[in-house]
Formats: sequence, structure tokens, C-alpha cells
Amino acid sequence: MNVADGMTDPLHQDSGPDTRWTTVNTAEALPGVPTPLGWTLWNHQLERAMRGAFCDIGCLPPSAVRVAERVDDRYSAIFFGRFTANVDQMRAMGDLMPGTSADALEQQLLGGVGEPGGRGVSPRQRRREPLGTAKSAPTLRRYPVVAAKMPVRALRIPKLLAARRAEIDAWWRATVAPGAIPDGRAARARFKAAIHHYETVMRPHSVATMLAQALYDQVSKLAAAAGKPGLETRLTTGYGQLEETALMADLWAVSRDRLTLDRFLATHGYHGPAEGEVSSRSWREDPAPLEALLATYRTMDDSAAPTAVEGQRVAEREAAAAELLAGLSPVRRPGATVLLGAAKRYIPLREVGKAAFLQALDGARAAARVLGEELARAGTVGAPDDVFYLTVDELLGELPAEPKEVVAYRRGKREEYLGLRLPDTWTGVATPSRIEASEAAATGDEINGLAVSPGVVEGRARVVLDAATTELEPGEVLVCETTDPSWASLFLVASALVIDIGGALSHGAIVARELGVPCVINTRLGTRRLRTGDLLRVDGGRGVVTVLAAAGSS
Repeated sequence: MNVADGMTDPLHQDSGPDTRWTTVNTAEALPGVPTPLGWTLWNHQLERAMRGAFCDIGCLPPSAVRVAERVDDRYSAIFFGRFTANVDQMRAMGDLMPGTSADALEQQLLGGVGEPGGRGVSPRQRRREPLGTAKSAPTLRRYPVVAAKMPVRALRIPKLLAARRAEIDAWWRATVAPGAIPDGRAARARFKAAIHHYETVMRPHSVATMLAQALYDQVSKLAAAAGKPGLETRLTTGYGQLEETALMADLWAVSRDRLTLDRFLATHGYHGPAEGEVSSRSWREDPAPLEALLATYRTMDDSAAPTAVEGQRVAEREAAAAELLAGLSPVRRPGATVLLGAAKRYIPLREVGKAAFLQALDGARAAARVLGEELARAGTVGAPDDVFYLTVDELLGELPAEPKEVVAYRRGKREEYLGLRLPDTWTGVATPSRIEASEAAATGDEINGLAVSPGVVEGRARVVLDAATTELEPGEVLVCETTDPSWASLFLVASALVIDIGGALSHGAIVARELGVPCVINTRLGTRRLRTGDLLRVDGGRGVVTVLAAAGSS
């Protein structure tokens, strides 16, 4: 944590010279630049949860479930306001887990291993070996523990997540009910409870995420072995009502006057734009984005309803499974059937855990609003929203000596960081650059990403940087940086999705497959090069976006 003139900056930490960091994938979990309260709510809690998840599957002993003193020994950190993952620490876990390796895990994280510039090469290996020759160093010492713990944890995870989800849902409803937080004392108690709920659900959620990723990778390998590469995108759809498809079905019911907006908000009101950041406004606080979207839904035909495509997706998955099994030898078919069943059970669990921790964050948001009003009335801060520029420890413990000056300093630093961009991956201290406008894509240009939901669609681009202010029209191609569950309601309107950040098991990819919407993800620069009005061809099976005609061209 940097200090300038006695002021602390919670949004920038220090790294040693040899540690490798990446913002690839982390930006999906916590996009943009969080506030100090938002980051410190995530920081230590997420670190313990991640270590707890690795402990639960046997990779770490219980004594390792703690926040390391050195930033370089942690799984994540923040630099210039950007949430960042420690590649070296994740590689160490990869070499402890059966069935994977440091290189395999790095391939998943970064899309490559040992690339020029130090990407994918540990400091030890970099001193010993030329670039591009990074090697995994798997160790068997934890394998017996993993063999004993992982199957048991895997069997328990579905029930555990369901129980945590139900517990947090009940707590959230009680927390955001009118009059539930009458004063600062009650707000502090609710905020502490929110932190507890966030950490306790993030731990099994992290296990479920690892299981889902491993299963998706195995399904992909199985499809390749059957001579059907890419079939995994059809094998991992038709799972029935996910958290987000249920959200869309309920919002559609509101548009058809079968459900009131108040009832919808009582269930889904914890969602909203930038919902992973505690200072944002959730739908229960500001339903205006929903009301604008409902007006669009009312113009759409009933055939676009989310429930109308469920049967098609199930049939597509079953047909893909039959195609896969036909391409495998009789010896491999029973194992393949078991694998597909496991994928159907575990991949949707990612959305269960995510919904629960978002509810915990919204409970923290509600408590922070009350505390901000209390501090503003007392003259401690200038405005209620200044509370988000304090840290968790300051809010629940001792405030800074000069709160107004501290808030002003941190607000200025955050504004500075919003104008900076970090490299995808680096070693040691990051060198940020100013965010500059990119050259617009020209007619005939192609932008490549990951193929995560098949289908080919042509349509006009709509570049959306803020889901709360979108004017997306039916049939347009939604081009965005990343998505969270609050974006799911837009997916019914879009003809295709082009997303800068994410992977095959990102929220946007999973929901796109369930709705049968073509999706190309991880383009890295789609929102910077594409312009609203560009005529695009989106090939979700190949992972290619082609500009057929640039906006404004004849």
C-alpha cells in the first residue's frame, strides 16, 4: 500500500522484481477500478477463500489458509487500481494437482506458456533456461491427500452451495427490507455479516469453479479425440434453468404482466450495473435500467422468450452427445457418458455461487449506505458516498485522522487509475500506459477471439460500456468489455455477443450457449476497434468477427 504525504492508497500495492502478474481473466471478476471499500471487501476474504478451496481439495494444508504477509506470496493483488492474479502462485498449485500441471493451468489463464517477454516463465526458470522453454515441475507429495479429499469435496459441493445460497438469500432479503438497518450500529453488524457470508460462499464457489473448468477441459479433449473439435460448445448447453436464465424468464414475465416489478426486485434486486463493486447502484435501489429494457421486451415476439428456446438447447445437447459417442470406441463410451453427466451437474454451479456472493455484496452495499449517511450527518465526510473511499478496517474500526482529506486524495488516485491501462501480463513492477483511442476497424478486418457459442449472425454492432445506459435494439450485435449477471437481460435482445474479456466458462459464454446466441469472447480489443453501426458477421463456431461494412461507409 503506497503512502504519499501520510495518505494511504489502498488501490496500489508493491511487487517484488521477479513475481509474474496478469490481469487476464481477473477483469471479468472485478472489472474496472474498484473503490477502496470495494477492494478491501474482496481482498483478504478472497485470498483466504482461494487458499481454503485449495485446502479443501488437498493441495494445501489447513495451516496455509491465511493471508501471506508479502504481496508476492498471495494469489492476487491490486496495481494501479486493477485486480491482478499472481501467475507464479497459480502455477505452484497446478503442479500439486493430479490431472493438470503448471503449464496447463497457465495455458488456461493466459492462453500460452513461456511466451517472449517473460510471459509464462518463472523467475527461477528464466535465470536457468531460455525464454519459451518453461516447464512444469509436478510433485507427487500432495497426491495422496488430494486423492482422499477431492472426491469427497466434489460430492458435497452441490449440496453445500445450495445450502449457502439459501442461507444468504434469506439473510439478504432480511437485510434490504425496509427499516432493517435503522442506525449505524445495526449497519456495522450487517456489514460484518456480509463479509462473513462473502467469504464462506466464495470458498466452495472457488472449488466449483475449478471442477467446472476441469470438466469442460475434459469434454473438449473428448470431442477432439472423437474427431469433433469444437463440439464441446454444443455439449455444454441445455442445462435447464440457470440462475441467469431464471432471471430472464422472470423479467420476461414482468414484460407480459404476469409478474410485478416489485416481486421481481424482491428476488433479483441485488443485481445491477457493475454489481461486483459495492459502490454501484443495484436494481433494488435504481430500477431505471430495467424499466428501459422492459419497454424493449414488450416490442418483441413471444417466440423470443427464454423458455421458448430451452427445449431446443436440450435437444441440441442430446444430439451432440449422440454425435460424440458415435465417434468414440465402445470402450470409451461409458466413461464419456459419466463425464457428460458430471459436466451437466457441476458447470451450472458456477452461477449458484456467484449469485450468493453477489447477494452478500449487496447486503454490504445496503449497510454502507446507512453508514455513509451517518458519517455525512456528523460532518465526518462531505457526502454519503464518500464512505466508499474508506477501507473495511477504517469503516469498522478507527477512522483516519482527517477523513475528508483522505477521501479527496483517494478519489483523485482512483480517477487517475481509471485513465490507465496495464499490460495483460508482466513481471515485477507494472508499467501502465494512458488509455488512448484505438484505430477503428475497417471493412474486411477480422477480430479473433474464443469460439464459445456456435452460430453465424450478421448484424449492426452496438458497443456498450455501461449496461445501465444501453439502447440496444433487437437484432443488434452486443459488443462489450465483459458481462456479469445483470447483463443477461440484454442477451435476449442481441443477435450475437462480442466480448473483450473471458473464457468458455465465463458468465457470458454460459448464458449465450443456454440461449443459443452466437458468442465470440476474449477478443481483448473488440470495444476499442469496433464502432456502433459497423455491420458485422459473428461466427461463434470459429471465434471470428468480420467487419462487413464500417460504420458510415457507403
